[in-house]
Amino acid sequence: MGAPVVALLLAQLLVRVELEMQAWPEQDTMFAGFENSSLLTWPCGRRAIGTRVVGGKDAELGRWPWQGSLRIWGSHSCGASLLNRRWVLTAAHCFESSTDPFVWTVQFGELSSEPAIWNLQAYRNRYQVERIVMSPRYLGAVSNDIAMLRLTSSVTYTKYIQPICVLTSSAEFQNRTDCWVTGWGEIKEGEDLPSPYTLQEVQVGVINTTMCNYLYSQPYFSHNIWGDMICAGFAQGGKDACFGDSGGPLACEKKGLWYQVGVVSWGVGCGRPNRPGVYTNVSMHFKWMQKLVARSNIHRPCSWLLLLVLHLLWAAPALQPA
Repeated sequence: MGAPVVALLLAQLLVRVELEMQAWPEQDTMFAGFENSSLLTWPCGRRAIGTRVVGGKDAELGRWPWQGSLRIWGSHSCGASLLNRRWVLTAAHCFESSTDPFVWTVQFGELSSEPAIWNLQAYRNRYQVERIVMSPRYLGAVSNDIAMLRLTSSVTYTKYIQPICVLTSSAEFQNRTDCWVTGWGEIKEGEDLPSPYTLQEVQVGVINTTMCNYLYSQPYFSHNIWGDMICAGFAQGGKDACFGDSGGPLACEKKGLWYQVGVVSWGVGCGRPNRPGVYTNVSMHFKWMQKLVARSNIHRPCSWLLLLVLHLLWAAPALQPA
């Protein structure tokens, strides 16, 4: 068999292997008919720990298993949420200090934003960021404040680490009063979260855009709520995200599953009357997120396979009969 024939056969084999690898994306991100699904990932939105009474402050380990701590040089900077084994969701404005993936990690499965140095499990659940992808429509303003992070390695799911669901539309969650926002930010304006820096949770209501615009049109400060913005809180104030919660999830439950409706983006103070928190409406970025995840699942042939092909091509003349 001559070298040209060997090369042709190996080329055909290589194409076949690549097509087969493309047909098998990450197991937890696709299922039959996923490309037409209203969900970004499956399974998702499940947790082992139930909800406590309304008004609780300290969260319980496992209640928000998708919650992540986005860290720069090892220190907590923003909140984040786990979408699947390789992708994380957060706010674009969190990267004003640096867009270099090398300096960023995401920690999952911990209640404290500052786990003890002897907590080896915390370091095992800290993942390096490989790529930062901000919304192409984010221009450093308050709209389109959303970013996707691809991790260098796959996240190991546990009882305390699970992905959250994302839907193509959040319309059904409008005017819900039983959604939750979580984070390690200030517990009120000007007051940092005290040691041991336990994840905080607060129940809030999703406010429709018309009402939110009315609230923000009141005296002393006016701001238009438009585009991909969604509001959550209460007109009387008192319950809100705060400084340091940026990038974290606004989550709502439906039929036993949890969905991320918003990403903590901005606000005027924290918990002030007529000034609800403003979030990025995740569903309005669904198609962009779906394309990112789908493209990352198209695998290329392994390097060892390419080396094998080159070796066989090099050895082909020696295989010819004398």
